[in-house]
Amino acid sequence: MSESRGSPAPGKSKITEGEADLYLDQYNFTTTAAIVGSVDRKIFVLLRDGRMLFGILRTFDQYANLILQHCVERIYITEENKYAENECGVFMVRGENVVMLGEVDIDKEDEPLVQMEQIPFEEASQMKQERDDARYKSESQKGRQMARYGLIHDFHKSDIY
Repeated sequence: MSESRGSPAPGKSKITEGEADLYLDQYNFTTTAAIVGSVDRKIFVLLRDGRMLFGILRTFDQYANLILQHCVERIYITEENKYAENECGVFMVRGENVVMLGEVDIDKEDEPLVQMEQIPFEEASQMKQERDDARYKSESQKGRQMARYGLIHDFHKSDIY
């Protein structure tokens, strides 16, 4: 009982803070803790409604609620080789709406955009809405056809991604 709880076992030493950081970087998290390495870096976020956000991740919580600074919403019209951007400033994203997120290589971020034509955001938004409506109609029809055979087609209007 003379040993204190905080002391390391004989022959073993405590790991330094740098070693702990290295260990955490190598450990694959399967929770929101995986996002910790992306704080203060530029990230891409795909939302359930199909919107794409680019911004600097400032903070997050255990529910993957995100705060993005210098946020830009971008719409790609790939069929016509066009895109549009809308400055959003500081943006909060609820974790339940996040489909995917990842870090952006700021050195290569603009390479695809150079080859595309930038159009007004309102025009691109209207084109995206028309495309989403057509997809909803198609998926609804597919769901009705599958229902005739007793199958379930799992599609919700809010899940456009």
